[in-house]
Amino acid sequence: MNESSKTKHGVLLGDWGHYQEVVGEIDASGGSLSLAGKCGDSPAEAEALLRDVRPDFAVVSARPDRIAPLAALAAEQGCHIVTEKPLALDPGSLETLRATVAAAGVHVCAMLPNRARPPLAAAVAVIRSGVIGRPRLLSARKTYKWGRREAWFGDRSAYGGTIPWIGIHALDFFDAATGGDPATGVSAFHANLAHSDFPGCEDVCVLSLRLASGALAAATLDYLRPDSPVTHGDDYLRVVGDHGELEVWIDRGRATLLESGTAPRDLPLPPPAPFYAPWLLALPPRGVHAAPDERTLRAFRLTAEALAAREAADTGRRIPLPLPPK
Repeated sequence: MNESSKTKHGVLLGDWGHYQEVVGEIDASGGSLSLAGKCGDSPAEAEALLRDVRPDFAVVSARPDRIAPLAALAAEQGCHIVTEKPLALDPGSLETLRATVAAAGVHVCAMLPNRARPPLAAAVAVIRSGVIGRPRLLSARKTYKWGRREAWFGDRSAYGGTIPWIGIHALDFFDAATGGDPATGVSAFHANLAHSDFPGCEDVCVLSLRLASGALAAATLDYLRPDSPVTHGDDYLRVVGDHGELEVWIDRGRATLLESGTAPRDLPLPPPAPFYAPWLLALPPRGVHAAPDERTLRAFRLTAEALAAREAADTGRRIPLPLPPK
């Protein structure tokens, strides 16, 4: 590959997950981004492809237990990474991947694009303006239809748990709304109550967090959305501040502001904006060692929070979380 080319070239590692949205933004980039190859989730195939193509970035989209090994291979080959989440399924693997990424000086973007969707983007802009004051209480909902699930969803060692797979999105909602207020402690419960043939896949979960600012946050997760003519999911976020509150229905395309003395009003929504392409286009050139950027730090922190929440649910204990280094 010509390193001086204006086009940034990538490869796709794996064929499961949400890679279609990333590929769609690559295809819509007008030639500024391209995919130069793809393979399944075999480490041997991935290593050969990375070595032969020498891409600028890799899109890792595989089932959860295969994410960390593929991401590590990409980092070792000097590639920036867009990856499915969670980044790893246990704290040890997460720290190993963190060290590999740091040693390579590459950046990582987790597939957590909801903050770019118009309702949440509009709400975040209002929060940043100070209209509702500081966020003090946050509530999130992630609900999905069960639909058809591969058999490995029932295997905790492959799936990793519903809190890391789905709950990390709720944690990202909180992160977007608070401007990166990290969790300092988490309690949680989870259970499989309606899909006994998939014992490793919890279908109801509850999370409760204290944030560094003192704000409190709670999230519910479920696979119990009725199989009726409605959207597959129905994401929701409520943010209560000192002076007002926001309700955000991400899938319904609506965000509503409530303030004292005035009637509730729906926020004007910005046009849809790409999440991945601007980040990919701004990446340092291949071979340039870079300090972790904001997305890299966020991807590792939110994964760590999700793994801690799963531990809290598994053990029935509140799990403290260290503040991230400044």
